[in-house]
Amino acid sequence: MFVTHHNGRVTPGDLLALAAQSCVDAAKLLHDVQVDVSPKGTFDQVSTADVEVEAFLRAALVSGAPGSAVVGEELGSASAPVTWYVDPIDGTRNFVRGIPLSCISVAAAVNGQLVAGCVLDPFRDELFTAADGVPFTVRSTGLVIPPGSSPRPLVLTDIPLPGSPYSGEMQLLEDLLAVADVRRVYSTALSLAWVAAGRADAAANLGIHPWDVAAGEVLVRASGGEFVPVGSDGFVAGRGEIVSWLAERLEGIVS
Repeated sequence: MFVTHHNGRVTPGDLLALAAQSCVDAAKLLHDVQVDVSPKGTFDQVSTADVEVEAFLRAALVSGAPGSAVVGEELGSASAPVTWYVDPIDGTRNFVRGIPLSCISVAAAVNGQLVAGCVLDPFRDELFTAADGVPFTVRSTGLVIPPGSSPRPLVLTDIPLPGSPYSGEMQLLEDLLAVADVRRVYSTALSLAWVAAGRADAAANLGIHPWDVAAGEVLVRASGGEFVPVGSDGFVAGRGEIVSWLAERLEGIVS
């Protein structure tokens, strides 16, 4: 698929269409790929599926938008006026254990500004998309329950993380449990997509990289939520008072 040029330029909608189709095509690889796992650092993992999906996405995105560059989790980074942020399998630790909580995440930035993002949950066949000028949407072929409400805010977070350099995370979790319902998803991009869809009130994490959050940031902002960077590797995203509550406490941990 090639993006369409309008008056000599590519629109965010064009980039979104390319990203979404590339994610859908990449997900087909997961039906046949052999999943071999290797350690990546002390606490993380990488699978052959991560590498194969990222290689496919790189080829599809750069061929569809000639001259663009990719910042990816597994195969290196480069920059260009149009830059893609690619997480081939966000939630690898879930994926390699057969737990259906992972996703493919792709975002596009133009001159350093995020303009389009999509997150594909291949297990539920749900595609979350948004771009500048293109509203947030969810395409799902499965059972979808309209999000309801609960007496306490629902927060998605993986804090505390194993091997984290920050102290105070256990206390944060204890304080958070006193005011909110908490779920650990271990897929930051999927958590952000669910916040955008109204399934949770907020998400927060530390130790993240640009490819973890780029697409999710686009989705949350497009759905009317806030995305608040915290320190050099943290964020809070969502709606309501719980966002500022979390941001204040995370700032205290990373400062």
